[in-house]
Amino acid sequence: MSADAEGPSRGTLRNVRLGGLLWTVGAVQFLVAMIVVQLAWTTPYDVLTNAISDLGAVGCRENAMGTSYVCSPLHVVFNVSIVVFGAFVALGTMADSPAFPRAKSATAGSSLLLVAGIGAAIVGVFPEDTVGAAHGIGALLAFGGSAAALVLLGISMTHDRRWAGYRGFTLACGAVAGGVLVASLVRSEYGPVGFGGLERLILAPALLWLGVVGVRFARTDGSEVRARGDSNP
Repeated sequence: MSADAEGPSRGTLRNVRLGGLLWTVGAVQFLVAMIVVQLAWTTPYDVLTNAISDLGAVGCRENAMGTSYVCSPLHVVFNVSIVVFGAFVALGTMADSPAFPRAKSATAGSSLLLVAGIGAAIVGVFPEDTVGAAHGIGALLAFGGSAAALVLLGISMTHDRRWAGYRGFTLACGAVAGGVLVASLVRSEYGPVGFGGLERLILAPALLWLGVVGVRFARTDGSEVRARGDSNP
């Protein structure tokens, strides 16, 4: 930051803190909702073979792969929770954009994170056994968008000292999520972790990152927020 740069306005700082809070609350409430909805099943639910979206299925039936019976008594809770999660990610991303480095990769990354939030909301609006095509598009946007977003945001942090402690963490989260996503798309066999396990390996890094960085933003003193007059990293 240049020595004569003006600091962030109170409004900008307030928005960044609110955005961080939205990320953290969104991630935590969605994680809790998944656990609660899973525990409500009266038929077996296996995190390795059952898709995450099975928790939001409206009806009771065999799953698409014929590996288990899907019947989610609290599907409304899951679907509302993921819509809230997606909305909080999208709104939080818009509020937090001034805190990211001023670089094209950061702009692209935050845009993809916004898309990922919209995709997550679509998943909840269109459960897997309603409008399948819309649900699938939403899931791809959520998984693919978040993984690519973290990689790009991690790259943007490379030359910005304000993000020194988060570069490796962000890149690692994006690399794990992206690598598992690619593997799940190119392989017909899902190995010992199963389809459900792969989905969770894609989702977990994004939830972890949103929670950790969300707390940082919620508690920020403004030191990592771009100031007016800041130069590119």
